[in-house]
Amino acid sequence: MALIKEPEQFRETESFKKFWRYFHQDKVALGSFYLFGLLLTLVFFGSLLAPYNYNQQFVGLELMPPSWDDNGQISHFLGTDDLGRDILSRIMYGFYYTVGSALMITVLIAVIGGGIGILAGLKKGKSVWFISHLFDTFLFMPILLIAIIIATLMDASLMNAMLAIFLAMLPHFIHKIYHATEQQLKKEYIVTLRLDGATRWYLIKEVIIPNLTGVAMKALSHIFVIAVLDISALGFIMLGTQSPMPEWGIMIRESMDLIYVAPWTVILPGLAIIFSIFSITILGSRLTDIFEQYRNI
Repeated sequence: MALIKEPEQFRETESFKKFWRYFHQDKVALGSFYLFGLLLTLVFFGSLLAPYNYNQQFVGLELMPPSWDDNGQISHFLGTDDLGRDILSRIMYGFYYTVGSALMITVLIAVIGGGIGILAGLKKGKSVWFISHLFDTFLFMPILLIAIIIATLMDASLMNAMLAIFLAMLPHFIHKIYHATEQQLKKEYIVTLRLDGATRWYLIKEVIIPNLTGVAMKALSHIFVIAVLDISALGFIMLGTQSPMPEWGIMIRESMDLIYVAPWTVILPGLAIIFSIFSITILGSRLTDIFEQYRNI
C-alpha cells in the first residue's frame, strides 16, 4: 500500500531552491548559466546598448578595420562594412533578429509540441497511430532541407523563415515527447495511480510533465541551436531575412566578396553565431546532466 499512499517517491517533488543549490555546486553549469544570461540580455537589450543605429552610414569611413588595428578607431570598435555601417551595432541588433527569432521558435515548439505530444501519448486509436507514422517520415529528412522547401513556397522574410523552421522542427519534438509519454504510462506506478482513481489531468500535471523535464530540456536546447543555425542559413541563401536588416546570416552573405579585403566583416558575425551556439549547448548539456543526477538522489 505504500506505493499507493506515497506516489511522490516516483516523481520530482523537490523545491526549486534546493535544485538551485545543487546546480550552484557545478561551476561549469553556473558559468554557462551566466553566459546564457548575457546572451538573453543582448537579445532583449542589444539594440539599446548599440552605439549607433544598425543602418546608419558613416561616409568616408567605409571598410574601417577594428579598433585594435593601426588604422582603426575606438568609436567604431569592430570596424565598419563597405557601406560605412558600424559592425558592432549591427551585431548587437542581430542578437534580436537571429537569437531572438530562434528563442521564439523554441518556446512555441515547447508549448505546442509538448501539448500535442503528451495528449497523443495519452490517447489510443488509429488516428494517433497514423499521426505517429506520419511524423516518423519527417525524421528521415534533414531539418534545414524541410525548412528550405517550405521557405521557397513563401515570400522571403524573417517571419516566413521562422514559420518554415517551426514547421520543420515541430514533428521532431512531438515525436520525442510522444514516445517519452508512452514509456511513462507503461510504468507500474502510473497503473497504480490510475487504479487509485487518479484523473488524466492529475497524471499530466503531477507525474508526466515533471518526469519529461529532462527529455524536454535536452531536446529544446538542441532545437534552439538548430534554429539559430537555420535562421542564419536561410538568411545566407536569401530565403529568410532581407537586407538591410542586421541578421547575421545576411551580414555574412553581403560581405563574402570582401573576405580577403575586409575579413572582419565576415568573421565577426560568424563569431557571434559561435558564441550563441556555445552558450546554449553548454547550458543545455549541463542542465540535463544535473537534472538527471538530481532526480536520482
